[in-house]
Amino acid sequence: MRYLFAGILFIILSSLCCMEAFAEVVYANLPLSGKGYKPVANTCPEKLAPLSPDGSIPDNPLYKEWCINTFNNGEQIYKAYKEIAFDIDYQAEPPKTDYWQTPTETRQRKKGDCEDSVFLFFSQLSELDIDGDVVWGWVVDRDNSIAFAHVWYQLFDKHGRAYIVEGFSKEWNGIIPEEMVAGVEERAPTLMLRHSRVNDVTNNTTPQFTESFEDDQFLWGIYLNTASVVRDIFQKLQDMFTRYDGQQHQLTASIQRSTFSK
Repeated sequence: MRYLFAGILFIILSSLCCMEAFAEVVYANLPLSGKGYKPVANTCPEKLAPLSPDGSIPDNPLYKEWCINTFNNGEQIYKAYKEIAFDIDYQAEPPKTDYWQTPTETRQRKKGDCEDSVFLFFSQLSELDIDGDVVWGWVVDRDNSIAFAHVWYQLFDKHGRAYIVEGFSKEWNGIIPEEMVAGVEERAPTLMLRHSRVNDVTNNTTPQFTESFEDDQFLWGIYLNTASVVRDIFQKLQDMFTRYDGQQHQLTASIQRSTFSK
């Protein structure tokens, strides 16, 4: 969503005195199992094991076709979603810990939390022209009124319809029309960073923070007037992508050495 849920933010922020107050309440505690959005009939069992007998992630040709018909670069979006839905498990971080894994680390460990899932999803699409945003914000579950911090990916289809992308479900139900999500929860974005601008963070092209957070270098939205929070997000992004770039170079060098030695 591209506008402020002012009332929601007021309720959330007035009821929580610090980050630790909600540290143990996470989106994975409200699983998509039996929920979400299933645009096509299942071609396989309702609940799938993360891996097939041959060690590969299970496939769904109908869902792949839906992604291709619905989104630009739909085949790549399908592949990226399949990995975060089936090949990694949710793992909460220890209290007072906020380490952002690189996509390489998440892929190796096959575990992570919400931002790790988003960065892994983004990494498969980073070089493509994708209409989407990485979003930091708050989610309020309508059933139990629990509010918690979350990071998610917002994707737009060929007609501009918004979708929320969520991982960990082990089902083909995690690319959800935004209006369906709004029926069960409220989402209040704190920071929205356009897909095309995320890589700029790696190059230390961080915005200049003013009281109004104005910066025409970035197509981004600030919905919470807390400069320290935003600075912390960008610092952690820079750190994570710097480590990821180094890991990618090491992998390339290793492949080249292996090829040369044959």
